[in-house]
Amino acid sequence: MTMASQGGPQPDPIVVLEPVTSPKAWGEELWLDSARPEGMARIAGQSPAVGLATWLERDPRPLGRHARALFGDTAPVFTKVIRTGFPPLVHVGFRRRVERDTLLGVLAAEQGGLRELRRTLGPGRAAFDGFQRRYAAWATAQALARWQLDDAVTLAGELGPYVSADAARSLPATLTALRRNRAEFVDLLNEIDFEAEAGSLFLTPAGTMHAIFGLSHQTHPLDPSRRALADLFQELAAARARNAPRDEIDADLDALIAAAPLTALRRGGAAPPKNEAWLPLRLDGKPVIVEPQQSSDTTYSLADFYTPFVWGDGEARFRKGDAAAGLSVAQLEAYLQSLDLEATPIEQIRRRPEPVALAGTGPVRLFRVVDEPEAWPFFTVYTLELDGSPGRPAQLRGAPPAGVFQSVVVLEGAVSLRAENGPAPHRLAARTAAWVGADSGHYRLSSSEAARVLLVSVPGPRGGAPQVDT
Repeated sequence: MTMASQGGPQPDPIVVLEPVTSPKAWGEELWLDSARPEGMARIAGQSPAVGLATWLERDPRPLGRHARALFGDTAPVFTKVIRTGFPPLVHVGFRRRVERDTLLGVLAAEQGGLRELRRTLGPGRAAFDGFQRRYAAWATAQALARWQLDDAVTLAGELGPYVSADAARSLPATLTALRRNRAEFVDLLNEIDFEAEAGSLFLTPAGTMHAIFGLSHQTHPLDPSRRALADLFQELAAARARNAPRDEIDADLDALIAAAPLTALRRGGAAPPKNEAWLPLRLDGKPVIVEPQQSSDTTYSLADFYTPFVWGDGEARFRKGDAAAGLSVAQLEAYLQSLDLEATPIEQIRRRPEPVALAGTGPVRLFRVVDEPEAWPFFTVYTLELDGSPGRPAQLRGAPPAGVFQSVVVLEGAVSLRAENGPAPHRLAARTAAWVGADSGHYRLSSSEAARVLLVSVPGPRGGAPQVDT
């Protein structure tokens, strides 16, 4: 695609993006349509390479005027696919209200136990690698048993070759204290089996303690603009309920955005907010988590059970916090300021796909996953299933929601995507994404095989429903 001049027409409102793989100590993430500098998707076919953020800096109009007014002139949301080698279990929120001092005590004890454990490690990379393999297997087995297995003596013996001789005697007591403290911690948390919940979406708003098994327990900066955003869309919902004309609703949104101090509120936050959601699926026969999220990567890690240490500069170092001492009490206290300590009922955060009627028939199914800006004003997600075949392709005619962009994320199969007035169709393979610019008119999306697609956007004047027919 060629870049349009600022005032001229854009030849093709669709751009295909090249994803970025981000290896992790516990697996990998595939960032499909990110404008973040540490994992920015590039515009396919551009030479020299052009990142999505750079492309939008040159001309932010494809975002749509409502998306720009609400979230600024860069991509406000992106989608990643997360793979780990750990069981498909997660923690999300607390089972009951937690007192801040109680939680701080548990988290501080975790860091103290890890400091004791680090002091037992023998010298050299080989000893560290052997320790890490056995420790990670132990942590996974304990997590599945909610840290109730009394196996410290056995584990200490297995770790013997990898620890210093003078520390071996104290190792069972150190492991026992760690395990008991972790059992107390996870007893506070909701645990969800993602194998049983495949296809449901779980909202993880900023301020919610959460962890994928194998990753750290964490939260993200609170969003000072959340209440203002939700109130804004609540007023729009009231306008729709009284059947206000579309032009009036558009004008209402413009006025509400102008009156809401969204930018000032966000500047008052500790860091850019990150509200996200988890969609567990099986892709290529393996469990993955598809994560739409706001375009921030600020994370507050409060505990790391599985890979607390990494090797660097000739020694074992903490992966989070200070390299030699981990997270301090002062750091933990600061992170707790961004944590919601109230109970989180699972029903409150679970969203099950709801079928959306299409105008016509055919092997195409559309599902609303989350589109409720009065309660979740950050992004919208729809799932599209196409059951095409070489002799009977599945096809959908659609357009982005009014006033905002649409990200087309292909999870399974392959699709053809073409703007009705565009120069040529784009072929999107599995685990690739394309951007459809706002107010670009209709596109045609088709597949001659079974394909699954996410349609991700932000709420516009009438929510984030794609404008579709078959």
